[in-house]
Amino acid sequence: MDETIYKFLMGGSAFVITILGVMLAATTILPEDGLEKLRRARNILVPSYFVLALLSLVCCLTGYDHRIEPASTLFVASFQALLFTTSMLVFIRPGEVRWNTVLRQAAGITAAGVILFATLFCFTDYYSWIFCTGIVAYIVQLIIYTRKFMSAYRKTVQEVEDYYDDDEESRLRWVKIGFYSALAIGGMAISVLFFTDWYKFFVPLYVLYYSFMVMWFVNYYRRMKFAIPVIAVAPLEAKVYANPEKTDFDETDRVVTAIEGEVRKSDENILEAGKSMNENKEEPETIHLTKEQLLKERLQKYIDEKEYCEKDIPSGIVADSFGMPQSFFRQYMKNYYGMDFRPWRKELRLREAARLFAENPGYSIEEVCEMVGYNNSSNFNRDFKQMMGMTPKSYCKQICLKNICPEREASVDFNKNSRVGGG
Repeated sequence: MDETIYKFLMGGSAFVITILGVMLAATTILPEDGLEKLRRARNILVPSYFVLALLSLVCCLTGYDHRIEPASTLFVASFQALLFTTSMLVFIRPGEVRWNTVLRQAAGITAAGVILFATLFCFTDYYSWIFCTGIVAYIVQLIIYTRKFMSAYRKTVQEVEDYYDDDEESRLRWVKIGFYSALAIGGMAISVLFFTDWYKFFVPLYVLYYSFMVMWFVNYYRRMKFAIPVIAVAPLEAKVYANPEKTDFDETDRVVTAIEGEVRKSDENILEAGKSMNENKEEPETIHLTKEQLLKERLQKYIDEKEYCEKDIPSGIVADSFGMPQSFFRQYMKNYYGMDFRPWRKELRLREAARLFAENPGYSIEEVCEMVGYNNSSNFNRDFKQMMGMTPKSYCKQICLKNICPEREASVDFNKNSRVGGG
């Protein structure tokens, strides 16, 4: 490794990472529910930025040491894997991050580093074995972190899509890309241990990644605001048992007791009791019909006012706005429309998109996608093609041809008539 290039890389990285650490420390994280662990992750990352900057500065001043550099690279890479994986998990699954577990892992990495450097300076005969063992342990660490992250990512995508009844992975994909970018840099660290000339590529790449990490923290709330109600919510079971309330069974017992009292009172008059029983049988049917009629009217209003074009409104909130239990709402949709709310709303959005394309040829695909409530143009293009049998672009071209052809025919007829009249 060329000494001058090495010192330049280390000095430059020390300066840039210090600036990034200051920016990360100055990042404002709103005091909202669900962001507590994000603040703590930021508070842990900030010192790590400054420590790495200090180490880079020391390396710049001391120069390249072919004995120390591989060991320090392996040690720092292991810590970076822990910190970046923790940050990515906090982004999508804060409830699964346990700080005592993170601290135990950090203590384990520190102990392994102490053993590695002690062997390097005091027991050189065993250093190669310890170093190779450290590489294997680091690879196992990356595999475990990858499995853990992907499991958390799949759970979060599923829960967010269930909450919004829509395809939302595209808005979460940046987290997965961020993790795999870190994984690629972590894998490259292993190569650098054996091919020192790769340092000229490795150092700029990990500095670039540190820059992206700062930007992700800065823009986190804007990009993940839609998912915070899902990822920050406490488990339902914990809510139920921590704060027990009267259940439907308690209400049922109360109603049954009241009915039994009425029956006892009606024993004196069998005829009146029979009439009362008939009325009680008919009443639920009347209530059920009334609820169906009310829901039908509210759904019609929902269509007329194009509320289906609103973004990030889950079906549960729609049902609540109608004043209907979700179970009744789902059953009604299946009985009368033959589908769940999600595909029904999607169909309304796509029909509205087709209408907008037909009536407003000047609208772009992105504009219509936004207007009908889609967050992602790729999802919009896919769904539109499935329903209409062609892409939005092809549909717009077809609309344009239909509009142009009558004008051309009218122009041809006018020219013919003009020639006939002139003759």
